[in-house]
Amino acid sequence: MSTGPDHQAPYPLPKHEFLAGRIALDFCNSLSRCAGPGPRDRALQPKDFLAWADRYGQALDRAPSPATLARLHRLRAALLGIFDALNDGGTPPADDLAVLNEELAAARTAERLRSGQGGFALEDRAATPVDRFRNAVARDAADLLLDDPRRIKRCPNHECLWLFYDGSKNLSRRWCAMDDCGTKDKVRRFRRRKSD
Repeated sequence: MSTGPDHQAPYPLPKHEFLAGRIALDFCNSLSRCAGPGPRDRALQPKDFLAWADRYGQALDRAPSPATLARLHRLRAALLGIFDALNDGGTPPADDLAVLNEELAAARTAERLRSGQGGFALEDRAATPVDRFRNAVARDAADLLLDDPRRIKRCPNHECLWLFYDGSKNLSRRWCAMDDCGTKDKVRRFRRRKSD
């Protein structure tokens, strides 16, 4: 993946930028909500989003317009509200579900059934790559909610809070990355035991 001079982030990139296992969750994690001076948004400006998408492996022909980026931010905020509510044992806010439903309807409108040698497939006929990306995020979020919402987890490290997909058989995955947040927790528990 190209990360040329125009694609360099003005801050250090996270160690595990794409660990969620699903496009909707990775997109939510483009906004770091960790403790500190404030959220760090790796998709804040159009050029930031273009660089993030490039690192993710999404080939976009150009940066989104400010209006398109605002729509992406609105979808991301709604997904964070939905997924956080589920992780907190609550009901997702109706306004957030309305945003997701609106984007899901737009995604479904862009779908076309295509036949090929291997059978039939759905393809996205949205006008631009960024529209197809947004549609993919909305579809993936809906699939996550329809499949098993318990698999949508939030890292319990309050300095992280990243979302991830728990694909384990018995829903036992606890950390976004065992070699990062999981290790930090082990070290904290070890130090606590040593001090007791």
